Amino acid sequence: MGRAIKKMGSLFLFFLGIRGKERVDVAYRPKVTVIVPAYDEEKSIADTIKSIQAQTYPIDSLIVVDDCSGDKTGEVAQSLGATVIRTPRNTGTKAKAQNFALQHVNTDVVVTVDADTTLDPKAIEIVIPHLADGKTLSACGFVIPKRIKSFWEKARLVQYLYYIGLNKAAQAYWRVPLVSSGCFSAYNTKMLKAMGGFPEGTIVEDMVLTWRGHLEGKKTKFCPKAVCYPKDPSNWKQYKGQMMRWNRGFLQCIAISRLGLLKNIRLAFFVSWYLLSGIINPLLWGWLLWYLASRLYQSHPYFFLFFFGLFLEIIIVFSVVVIMGIRYKYLKLALVSFPYYWIIAPLDSLLFLNALIQEWLLGRKLQTWVKGH
Repeated sequence: MGRAIKKMGSLFLFFLGIRGKERVDVAYRPKVTVIVPAYDEEKSIADTIKSIQAQTYPIDSLIVVDDCSGDKTGEVAQSLGATVIRTPRNTGTKAKAQNFALQHVNTDVVVTVDADTTLDPKAIEIVIPHLADGKTLSACGFVIPKRIKSFWEKARLVQYLYYIGLNKAAQAYWRVPLVSSGCFSAYNTKMLKAMGGFPEGTIVEDMVLTWRGHLEGKKTKFCPKAVCYPKDPSNWKQYKGQMMRWNRGFLQCIAISRLGLLKNIRLAFFVSWYLLSGIINPLLWGWLLWYLASRLYQSHPYFFLFFFGLFLEIIIVFSVVVIMGIRYKYLKLALVSFPYYWIIAPLDSLLFLNALIQEWLLGRKLQTWVKGH
């Protein structure tokens, strides 16, 4: 009885957004190697390297994997003091490039950072203590777009504040973050190598690895105070390419795991929830547009029910975005960008539907890693 009351109290605190503070061992000071996979990133690699070198936590080794770039990526990285290793030929996926470097890593912790991403100076120092228990596979942080000027970048800011601020926080509360973000994550090296490194049979190696860890009883932790800044899509073509990679990668993960997801009911719940949402949302948006176009909404009671649900969702999204905007000091920009989130919401639904058709109905598995910029 006492245990049940305790769980109910914990659930109540969760809905209030109150979580118990996790105890971490700040005395844990392992040696750290940072891996940066890069392909034609000469314009952004310098900022990435400088942000790593500016970390408050000492870095033992910084390895840039030049995946047969056609530009001066390797030269720029080497001029800044990074150790540069070049693959014999372009690997085609980030996972293969990371595994090429992983064989050179002998430190306790390996941190992966995308070549278009910069880190807050304290990012690595914040995530490292979360690996101290020896049971945690990975730890990741919060994500904010590096550049927020175009329509698509502003919309992405709101998406990050909402989805990471609420959805990922909820996943972390139940100890099943769906992904330890590939743009910036820290891993227990021994554990990572024992699992075979980064999965190469998919375009979302970070998500596959995270799910595999959950199913094997390993922990993944979300550290919201550790912030990274990736370069996000600035136009429709880039946005579409990134969303299709994310969506199709999510579907690939489900196809890989299948009924094995039931080994972790909490993981299975969140995966099922997002899958069903992705299937239902295009139908709801289509239904709404059809009734608006046909002007039949005046005599249809379900139309008002739908709008009531939409109103509640707007309130929830707005509240989370405001809270996260204040926390990360992006409130003004988040408020200005808030309408953009709803403009692209129907587009996101269609992109998920397209991904579902391509991956599952037509069996056209996406195998090429597509950049988000």
